[in-house]
Amino acid sequence: MISLDATVRDNTTKGQLSAIRDGGNVPAIIYGGKGENEKISISKKILKATIEKENFLSNIISISVNGKNQNVLPREVVYDVLTDEPIHVDFLE
Repeated sequence: MISLDATVRDNTTKGQLSAIRDGGNVPAIIYGGKGENEKISISKKILKATIEKENFLSNIISISVNGKNQNVLPREVVYDVLTDEPIHVDFLE
């Protein structure tokens, strides 16, 4: 099983999201399940290596958010039009 480490992000503006991306991270969200949606960020370098593996969108991934492990399924990856870098990821719990 693929495992990723994530940090909680608390931001609301596009400028703050751009700062996260400029810092080498990709904003993401975990939705579904019984709890509320969780805004997280993941290292771009590790995420790109994971996406390049076969069947990324159909594998269950273990995400560790502040020491709490969650099993999630990637639902959508949004890419930058010019650079083809991932800029946002949606995960379903």
